[in-house]
Amino acid sequence: MKTFKGYLKERFQDWKSGSAPAWTESLSTMLFDLPREGIKDIKIPLSPSIMKRIWPKSIRSKAFHLTDDDGVRKLKGMQGGKRSISAFYNMDDIIIASGIKTEGGYVVELEGDVLAASPDDVSSQPDKSGRRWITFSSLMNPSTASDPGLGGKSKLKGIEKDIESLLVDILAKNDMGPYKKGLTSRELNKGWSYLGKSTGGKEKSVIIKDYIDGMEKIMKKHSKSLGSVLTDYTKKRTLDPDPDSGDTALWDELVVNNFKIQKIHVSPEFSPDFAPLEKGEGGERMYTFGDRDADIEGFPFELYYEVGDMVDYITRTVQKIKI
Repeated sequence: MKTFKGYLKERFQDWKSGSAPAWTESLSTMLFDLPREGIKDIKIPLSPSIMKRIWPKSIRSKAFHLTDDDGVRKLKGMQGGKRSISAFYNMDDIIIASGIKTEGGYVVELEGDVLAASPDDVSSQPDKSGRRWITFSSLMNPSTASDPGLGGKSKLKGIEKDIESLLVDILAKNDMGPYKKGLTSRELNKGWSYLGKSTGGKEKSVIIKDYIDGMEKIMKKHSKSLGSVLTDYTKKRTLDPDPDSGDTALWDELVVNNFKIQKIHVSPEFSPDFAPLEKGEGGERMYTFGDRDADIEGFPFELYYEVGDMVDYITRTVQKIKI
């Protein structure tokens, strides 16, 4: 019988080989895209500028980022900047080998400012400017939900009503009908989606500005509990097993920026690109380090014979992190 984790791996491979979502969208489209009922898909900004104003002291942590050889070159140019990336503390070996949004095989060890951290993938989504967003359901749902999240429901009392009031105020300001605070979640969903479809240009730019400014005020109002929800996982850094199957998530997710690359770890599939692989006298595999490349894009690197050895290194390193 297939285990739940085996099922998840199979579904992941189906998703990766199929039509994966276009994660990078225009903000003018993404903010008004509410495919599910209510405000589940309302977007919460993980803007470095906003978060710096609300929480001046950043949480800095070592983390890892999965990419491919082309991704390493891109990351090099993003160091020290505001643009954020997804990173992790824990990841299953099959994901490291196959990749998520890329071919995978390259794990970048780095240190950066943590904007959010979750014990499961919360599908943070970048807009075209590089700013990342999470959905309201990702903020509120527990990590064990089918739509996993940061578990904010018990801590963020009143935030849902504050967000609904923000949307109502923006709708009313733009003459979208006699909106009142008593709107049903379905009516609010339809009204907000329609606002996005029926406006454009400068008018929509003002709406987006009002939305972002309003969200910052809400985040500041709930700053103490929201800060805890967004970053408490940096203290734990371990995955809890599912209460029914005993399996854990295939990876967790951190959103980090202002990062500095420390080392590149290369999986067995790509390691021979940097040092020839030969057989030793006893038949064991070994890299001929005399012919090894000096660096990868100017960074030190490590080659591996087994993906499991990469996972072991990551686990040991994460356990030593001090926040």
